[in-house]
Amino acid sequence: MKPLRISNPPAALRKARLDNITLVPASLLPLKGTYQPIANRLPKGSILCVPGTQRQQRILAKVTQFFRQNGRSVVTLPLERLQKKTSPKTHAQTLPLAL
Repeated sequence: MKPLRISNPPAALRKARLDNITLVPASLLPLKGTYQPIANRLPKGSILCVPGTQRQQRILAKVTQFFRQNGRSVVTLPLERLQKKTSPKTHAQTLPLAL
């Protein structure tokens, strides 16, 4: 097995400045159009966190605590709030069977 080689990132990436950071579970990546406008409305340097499972909630609680201790503004958005906006509730229908 080859040893892992870590080098400096490209110059373009070193010069880049991030406006906001959004931490979401990978399962929400297809819903980027839902949470990205929310993150874009936050003040510059803010962090939007959307925890999913109980384990993710525990991890993100520690991450948000770290960011807050380092002077960042952190907004936590419940997963249910995103899901309500994206998936309309459908009602089951009973249809007659025609033979």
